[in-house]
Amino acid sequence: MRNTMRILGVDIGTTSLKMGIYEVKEDFSLSLIQTYSETYPLNPQKDASFSDINSEHWKQAFVHGCEAMKDDLALVKAIGLSGSTPGFTPMDSQGEALFPSILMFDQRSRKQAQQIIDTVGEDAILQRTGNLPVAGGCSLASLLWIREMYPEIDENTVCYGHSNTVLGAWLTGEFGIDPSSVSLFGLNNANAGNMEWDAELLEMFAIDRSKLPKIIRSFDSIGTVKQELAEQLGFHEPPAVVIGGNDAAVAMFSLDELQVGDVININGTCEISSVLLDKFIPSKNYNIRSQIIPGQWLTLYVMNAGGKAYEWFRDVFCSEMDYRAFFDNFVPSALTSYANKQSDVEYIPFLMGSRYSLEALKAGFTNLTQDTTREEMLVAMVRSLCSYQRNHLDELDQKISLSNKIFITGGAVNEAIIEAKRRWYRTADYCFTEQSSMKGAAKLAAKYVESNSL
Repeated sequence: MRNTMRILGVDIGTTSLKMGIYEVKEDFSLSLIQTYSETYPLNPQKDASFSDINSEHWKQAFVHGCEAMKDDLALVKAIGLSGSTPGFTPMDSQGEALFPSILMFDQRSRKQAQQIIDTVGEDAILQRTGNLPVAGGCSLASLLWIREMYPEIDENTVCYGHSNTVLGAWLTGEFGIDPSSVSLFGLNNANAGNMEWDAELLEMFAIDRSKLPKIIRSFDSIGTVKQELAEQLGFHEPPAVVIGGNDAAVAMFSLDELQVGDVININGTCEISSVLLDKFIPSKNYNIRSQIIPGQWLTLYVMNAGGKAYEWFRDVFCSEMDYRAFFDNFVPSALTSYANKQSDVEYIPFLMGSRYSLEALKAGFTNLTQDTTREEMLVAMVRSLCSYQRNHLDELDQKISLSNKIFITGGAVNEAIIEAKRRWYRTADYCFTEQSSMKGAAKLAAKYVESNSL
């Protein structure tokens, strides 16, 4: 193998796409050479009930990334994908989207989520899939909503998939998905490893198996980039596309020497706490995902508005500041000033609803007075977000032995916030890691290269 072999890691985020080119060393370790990031807008909301995105933004950002990194692109042998899931998308035979990609915040399918619970039973669906159906976070609910509201789209759909399915289909012409992403469909048996669609659930809801993508392991390839597209993008030879998976699962895979019971705290648009498991432990209070490594699972405890809550706070209360001044100066100053002060101000954290409720929960501040400052409100928000995430670890403490190490990642992190987490989330050793989903996607592609000696 040549030292010049390169890998491209791609993280399809909720509001931005990140790409990184890595050099593969002789021992298959990775060295980051170049990165690219591009933000994109979500579709404008007429109300708070829906959340979706034009999947063309993902493709355009990928093209722009290839253009920006063209000097290092030619020697790329494999592309690994990580996706903010679901990004649920109905596609035609060419992989073109027939409807905007539905995001986890979407609230339109609440009725269908309840229908799934009523049909299968809460305990039965939980023990089978590891997840209670909710709007946005359960693709079966979104599928049933599309079928009811837009029957012509359901009729013309050749494949329903997630964000990595969409980008993989565009690049290769093939429809694929991985076990960690299948975990969000609600048509799986998570306890059995998610390598097959659940025939009984398909029959219950009259789902045509041919309209679902092929399930492959996260470190397997769905195919190579189409020749003409590879030439347009600047690849010397069409690289293999490794299907990757759910961004939280891929982020956890990126960590070295990860052990069962270890915790990762992801601070992006959403805030997620995950714990690595070697046994299937479902709960109505959190999600279960199949992990990249067969025989392992991870929990997902999601606050829909994590980093997004900080953005909202700046826009509403600190609009005179740019993002860096707000995050680097105002947030640390507020947290330091109120670290040891008593405050009755409380924040209800459901700015973008809840993944664990069929009700449309909302956010709010309580106990405000005329003397309340924006600094005090900011601290209340941070404290509430930490306390919310702590609930998950408190529950897991009763079931398994948790590690004292917490891996922390994401753009909404600085030293002041880590100190706040030690105070209100969990006293532990915090290990910061950057761009873990992108790195994990690259590691999956390198694993494929190593296994196939490309």
